[in-house]
Amino acid sequence: MIRHIALFRFKDDVPEGTLDALSSGLAQLAKTIPQLEAYAYGPDLALRSGNFDFAVVADVADADAFTAYAEHPAHQAFLKEQLGPILAERVAVQFEL
Repeated sequence: MIRHIALFRFKDDVPEGTLDALSSGLAQLAKTIPQLEAYAYGPDLALRSGNFDFAVVADVADADAFTAYAEHPAHQAFLKEQLGPILAERVAVQFEL
C-alpha cells in the first residue's frame, strides 16, 4: 500500500467559494478513479502558523496504481482547471504503508 500526501498553498486572491468547488471536485475524483482505495482532503485548521492551506491524502495499492491515479485524465483535468489557477505552491510525498 502506498500513501500519497500533497499539500497546497494557495494564491492570496482566491475567490470566495473556490474551496467548496475544490472539495466538490475532489469528491468527484474519489468516485471516478478506481485505483483510489482511500481518499481524504480538507483545508488546514490553522492550528499552527506557516502551515499549507489544504491537504490531500490518497492510498493506492502499489506504484502502478499510483501512476494510474496521477495520470488519470480526470485527475489531470482537475489539476489544470480547478487547482492550477489558485495554486501558489505544492509539495508532495509518497511512502509505503
